[in-house]
Amino acid sequence: MKIFNKKLWTGLFLFGIGLQPIFAQTEEVLEDITIEKVSIWDQLMQTEQGRMLLLIGGLLATLIVLLIVLTILMVKTADIILNKRAAEKGEVRLSFYQQFKQRWITGKLRPVDQQGDMMLDHDYDGIKEMDYGMPPWLSYVFLGTFLFAVFYIPAFLIFDIVPDQQTEYQQQIEEAALLAEARAKAGMVAISAETAEFSDEQSVIEAGSAIYQKNCAVCHANDGGGGVGPNLTDEYWLHGNDISGVFTTVSEGVPAKGMIPWKGNLSPKEIQDVSNYVLSLVGTTPASPKEPQGEIRKQEMAEERIEEKVEELPEVKEVE
Repeated sequence: MKIFNKKLWTGLFLFGIGLQPIFAQTEEVLEDITIEKVSIWDQLMQTEQGRMLLLIGGLLATLIVLLIVLTILMVKTADIILNKRAAEKGEVRLSFYQQFKQRWITGKLRPVDQQGDMMLDHDYDGIKEMDYGMPPWLSYVFLGTFLFAVFYIPAFLIFDIVPDQQTEYQQQIEEAALLAEARAKAGMVAISAETAEFSDEQSVIEAGSAIYQKNCAVCHANDGGGGVGPNLTDEYWLHGNDISGVFTTVSEGVPAKGMIPWKGNLSPKEIQDVSNYVLSLVGTTPASPKEPQGEIRKQEMAEERIEEKVEELPEVKEVE
């Protein structure tokens, strides 16, 4: 029996190694695309059929729980009756649970006083071992792996009935690309550091100001003059001074300086608004400005804004 167990475990080990190439896959990096998806729960709650389906599912779940409870009570009642009859006959009876445990979990164990003849001849550092076989549940799991392989290998590797992981991954990439294209056509382009747009419209500045006063003023002062954080009104910058750079700073934060990433608290639209408000503070006069930090980048920002304004000007046609 001991030799059989060693061969069995060796076979399990080799079988596991043989499956490694099947599950191996190449990881590829897909550029993040923000896609809004409605949850299954919301989809069900939005329709009459969905709500009815949830109601039926709840009733079925309740019924299943009641059946399980009734079954347990019936089994316990039967155990009491059968144990009483066995005691009248002078017999020892195992309960249904003990029978189940012996059949499927532990196997049939010998009493302690009968286990001496099961001891193996050798020991390991004084630890003796009994010649018990594998637990029944583990044997069934082992046999189940072979049954699983009978269906898995043809379905995934031979007939392509079920797409493998790489194929599913490519399908998800294509689906994400199609959704992103549809959103772009509908004017719902995902806002990121690359797509964020500078705006000095009053509505944008007001929205950004509200966000700033609620979340940023505690470190940068209400007027942007700086406190724990740097002064936002001067021409000196520690990081990017355009809309993309400010968006990245707000979104990702500066953990080394104590600034948390705000992407977990603010939406991309809110980050874009507050970034525009931060840029609008440049050149204002705060009550108690903090000393300059970083590098001066006034000309760089000015040129960029001039280019944006020039692009917005209507084309002038020459008059002959």
